[in-house]
Amino acid sequence: MPRLRSAVRPFPLAVAILATPLSSHALAAATLSAYTMHLGTLRSLVEACRQSPAQCDPDKVGSDEQVSGASVSFDAHYEWLRDTLHKAHDPSLKDRATLLDDAARHLDEDLRDAGIAAPAKLPSQAVQRRDAILARPEYVTVTQVSIWDRIFARLYSWLDRLFGNVAGFGRRSPWIGPLMEWSLIVLALTGLTLWAMRVFRRQRLRLAAEPGRAMEPAEDASRNWRELAARHAEAHEWRDAIHCLYWASIVLLEGRRMWAPSRSRTPREYVRLVEPGSARRTLLEQQTRAFERIWYGLETAAPGDYQQALHLHEELRAA
Repeated sequence: MPRLRSAVRPFPLAVAILATPLSSHALAAATLSAYTMHLGTLRSLVEACRQSPAQCDPDKVGSDEQVSGASVSFDAHYEWLRDTLHKAHDPSLKDRATLLDDAARHLDEDLRDAGIAAPAKLPSQAVQRRDAILARPEYVTVTQVSIWDRIFARLYSWLDRLFGNVAGFGRRSPWIGPLMEWSLIVLALTGLTLWAMRVFRRQRLRLAAEPGRAMEPAEDASRNWRELAARHAEAHEWRDAIHCLYWASIVLLEGRRMWAPSRSRTPREYVRLVEPGSARRTLLEQQTRAFERIWYGLETAAPGDYQQALHLHEELRAA
């Protein structure tokens, strides 16, 4: 069974026995998915605390948990995090940044450990991830030499002989070295100048063709997230595709002045910033629930989940 850092700590046995009755937080039963989602929320809480001391609220940590899964069972205690947030609430604390860095590292390690434990109940997912990794180009070591490789090899060999002859000639004629050096510099500067002129000309043509089009960085960023989601979907990487669609929706609403830009918010906090009872809030809430279940809950994603996330994103764009 993988080691989970939130559950086991190297305290002496006597101290652990004496400290147990003093805890005022009862253990709440939780599944491994709920525990992983809770860790993600705590990670966002630490980042929010780093940005604003007012967010350092120990009560937001929640109850300690008794986690049970297919092959694991352990207790997760968060008294250390409550104590860290209590101290970090003071912005003048000397080692405040170090405390929050340690807390973030602690939670990241717990998330990694939880990710190691989860595949025990999803063996097919682990096999798929292994096969996808081994199919990457860097693991394919046996390749056939193509015709282009042979052509480039002959070209490099010819250049090597050419410069070797030039080096021999340069020993007899010292002026040839500076001449070639300055010739290459002038050629590089000429190419750079021509490239810059073409770029500026394209920009002028684009502005002339679209005089009324305003710059929309948020719209462009949302489109980039959506295109990245499409590429993940083509590779059947459904979890990554759903993750990209979620951020495409967040950036889209951010560009429409729904909230001030801040990456320290949790997904639920983004939902609460949308006006209650509106169609946007309903759509974003549905997309957020599916995203949290698949991304933080480590559930297997399917093409239908991706299509549902894409549909909700398009509805948000049209709302």
